Amino acid sequence: MTNRSSGARSAVSGVVLLQLAVSSVAAVGDVAALVAPLLAARERGSLGSVEGRAYAEGRPGGGATAYASVSVLLLPRSAAFEAELEAIKTHSRDSPDAFVEAEPKVSAARLAFERSLIDTGAGQLILGESSDGTGAFRFQRVPEGAWMLLAWREVPHAKRPPGPKKGEAERYKMRPQVFGQTTVTFWWRPVTVRAGEEATVQLHDRNEWMTGIREDRRVPDQSKPATPQTQQGAAPR
Repeated sequence: MTNRSSGARSAVSGVVLLQLAVSSVAAVGDVAALVAPLLAARERGSLGSVEGRAYAEGRPGGGATAYASVSVLLLPRSAAFEAELEAIKTHSRDSPDAFVEAEPKVSAARLAFERSLIDTGAGQLILGESSDGTGAFRFQRVPEGAWMLLAWREVPHAKRPPGPKKGEAERYKMRPQVFGQTTVTFWWRPVTVRAGEEATVQLHDRNEWMTGIREDRRVPDQSKPATPQTQQGAAPR
């Protein structure tokens, strides 16, 4: 590579880093603006509540099946965050690899948004619950304003990967293999909270937002069962 090419690449990299820095500063400003009304409502005691239920609708004449242990988050509503999620969903249809990458991207985007709220001093506006045995969940003392409800349900599917071919066991013994996968179903809904009132949200199998998978990739270990790993940090606060 010539010095000129190296210099050009360095210049481009510098521009990209500068753009990312500017975007980050703008993002912090945007987050501060969107949480300000919620923090003000919290300070003056203008509070409401949000209740809901997660379930699978039954067939005609049959009852619904409750979804227990669904992770449910209430987050300040952000147009930028919602657009990012929709872009991930849209591109998840581009290829099989894109589909596999979609769930980790959604989780990474959520964690990044949570971090931006914490960095802005609004970590108390990250509200988390888990549905009970009847599929019910409830948030109390929620500041009035615009919120986004993001929920997900995980169903693991374990499998034992195929054994290595003859002569390959030693050569590829440190190569990660797929021990199964977890199906992750997402819901998201805009929620408007009004002081002294209760908003209701229904999450069921007919209004899911996106379904993705998380592969359990690891180096084979005969001493451990082939159980898909659950997502670290996914449980609500």
